[in-house]
Amino acid sequence: MVTWLGSDGDGLGRPPDLRWVAPAAASWAAALVALAVPPWAAWSIAGGAVVVAASVALWRGPSARLGEAPIAVAVATLVCAATVAAVAGLHVHRTATSAAVAAAERGGEVEFGAVATVDPRSRAGMPRPGRAEWVVPARTTWVRVDGRVRASRASVVVLASGEDWSDLLPGQSFTARGAFLAAEEEPLTAALVAVHGPPEEVAEPGRWQAFAGAVRADLREAASGLPQPERGLFPALIVGDTSELREEVAEDFRATGMTHLLTVSGANLAVLTGFVLAVARWARAPTWCSVLGGAVMIWLFVLVCRPEPSVVRAAFMGSLGLLALATGRAHAGLGALCVTVVGVLFVAPGLATSYGFALSALATAGILLLVPGWTHAWSARLPVPLAEALAVAVAAHVAVAPVLVPLSGEVSWVAIPANVLAAPVVAVVTVTGSALAVLASVWSGAAALLVHVPGLGVSWIAVVAQVGARVPYGALPWRADVAGALLLAGLVAVFLLTRGRTRSVLAAVVVAVLVLGSAARCVPGGWPLSGWRLVACDVGQGDAFVLSTGRGEAVVFDTGDDPDLVDGCLERLGVREIPLLVLSHDHADHVDGTPGVLRHRRVGAALAPVGFADTPVGRLLAEEGVQPAVAERGQSFTVGTWTLRVLWPRAGYQGTVNDTSVVIRADDTHMSVLLTGDIEEPAQGELLRGPDAPLLAVTVLTTPHHGAGTQDPGFLAATGARVSVTSVGEGNPYGHPAPFTQNILERVARVNARTDRDGDVAVLDAPVRVISRGPAPDR
Repeated sequence: MVTWLGSDGDGLGRPPDLRWVAPAAASWAAALVALAVPPWAAWSIAGGAVVVAASVALWRGPSARLGEAPIAVAVATLVCAATVAAVAGLHVHRTATSAAVAAAERGGEVEFGAVATVDPRSRAGMPRPGRAEWVVPARTTWVRVDGRVRASRASVVVLASGEDWSDLLPGQSFTARGAFLAAEEEPLTAALVAVHGPPEEVAEPGRWQAFAGAVRADLREAASGLPQPERGLFPALIVGDTSELREEVAEDFRATGMTHLLTVSGANLAVLTGFVLAVARWARAPTWCSVLGGAVMIWLFVLVCRPEPSVVRAAFMGSLGLLALATGRAHAGLGALCVTVVGVLFVAPGLATSYGFALSALATAGILLLVPGWTHAWSARLPVPLAEALAVAVAAHVAVAPVLVPLSGEVSWVAIPANVLAAPVVAVVTVTGSALAVLASVWSGAAALLVHVPGLGVSWIAVVAQVGARVPYGALPWRADVAGALLLAGLVAVFLLTRGRTRSVLAAVVVAVLVLGSAARCVPGGWPLSGWRLVACDVGQGDAFVLSTGRGEAVVFDTGDDPDLVDGCLERLGVREIPLLVLSHDHADHVDGTPGVLRHRRVGAALAPVGFADTPVGRLLAEEGVQPAVAERGQSFTVGTWTLRVLWPRAGYQGTVNDTSVVIRADDTHMSVLLTGDIEEPAQGELLRGPDAPLLAVTVLTTPHHGAGTQDPGFLAATGARVSVTSVGEGNPYGHPAPFTQNILERVARVNARTDRDGDVAVLDAPVRVISRGPAPDR
């Protein structure tokens, strides 16, 4: 049967084989339990399951014989669960008794040797001094503990900085020195290792890993001629290389339920193996040729794209399909999937906790069970290819929705049309892109020219994700916990198991609830109230202030350190245009959220301290076509109804990073605001004694440095503010706001708002008043 699934669609039209469902489910449950308990408990569970299996196998009832299907299935289920539990217990025991764990318990820095297991990946967020740039999953070979070298075979995660780390390939061994830290809630990860300095004694990569690394590098080079986001998206779609992928693009794919495309899902491998088998059939090649071609494709794909959980699942399942083809036996898709789950967990029980493996397996199960019936029913009203594409997208999304809820806290309806629009193009891009990867390895010039052909398809996929992510209320909030997942799973099960009028009534009720819920979110009178002029976004321990300059427009002063938090705040305010972005100083809690501000918004201009253009955030702005202007005392800007005056820093001022913060007075018709960044006593003192001292008197004061104790009482008193707003994180380790500062503010201002207690805080004019949204429920 020819489908969008390639080789994963083999057996799609046959009745599902349910015999292996129970062994697969039991194996998965056994792995989850075994990973959560001590090894002796896992082995006890395994032993108990073996005893019960033996009892069932030997039991003779009035109508029971060992060969009967129910008993055989029960025995197989118990044996599979026992095997997985025993293997998982062994893995946990080996990790817990490793030298890496001993080093973590001992504390301090030690020398160690290790082998990289996957490609290093850059850490999310803006690079900062002292913050590790690279995450390198590895397996230790030895660790020096108490002056003695101990053999160690345990998984660790190395956190390091420096370009030398980015060049490591899977299989390369190295030595380093670092501090071993306990890995919380990761039973198969022995430690996190914070390393200073480059890797040493780096071995040459293996021949095949060097080949795979060269293929990935050549593909990146070929894609370098494409504009962004296509430049970073193309290698991600073809080989799972996300090194050039922008964070905002990844967020678009997450919002539209298309993240599976960025992780090289099993569908990519299925399309390629299906293409190879189709060519073999067209050429009337013998069966052994088809099997050999498919096997080579699977091996190459896993080698180049790395053994990600979804790729492992697809490779195992595809191998079973090739085995069925070689032996001439019918290949039942669901049975092969269940055998795949059992086989993979036998070898790697840790994948039971992998969201990637769960999403891949569940999506495939949903497709195999639901697509045939839905395609047949829908093809009466739609063309068969469209009916099948729609059935595949809906089935996959329905199957994985309960697992996605704990990750995202929402249920997306945009995901279905987005995946339907992207699916046909993805298949074409996968085949042509893979061919281009081969060409890039032998003829880079031709590849650089021809990359624009699949690049058109990549552009379409990027547009689908971008437009889908901007659809208002494209996702509905949902409980992000086990209860929420179970509730959604129950609703899905009821919908799938009901028929006729009952299903129609249930669907109508669900649609009505969703429509009413969406409508309620759009009703005026929510957050914020009409007439807001200033909003302090609750971004945790950081600053992000928004001045309204018109419908959908605002000046943003600082962005916090979390792109998602500031993006969410601006989304709630309906801000799409930012005529001016002011970044007070280069500290993470004030500027590292800038990628969230740039997400689907146009920034007209930026203002920052001298030297800011050379910082990571400054370079990010330049890439977006925004060159930060240097802020100096005396500058004045008019944006909407606001007049902005730069009061600080003065030209040539030499002080701490905090004291070089940009300070702005903003005047509107009915109110004035003093935006202060992180200035402390020295800068405050100069402002108090300087020529702009009369301009310190304002209606609203944004408390300097999150209310730290480094305040000049005279400065705070000189503002005479009626309202103070302190942006601060709940339970922060710095003790902000300091009691000393709070006491002064209570004497100066009539209203003192704090984002840790009040959440987003809005100041309205005519008359000036303060409202709050309330703290986020998860913080």
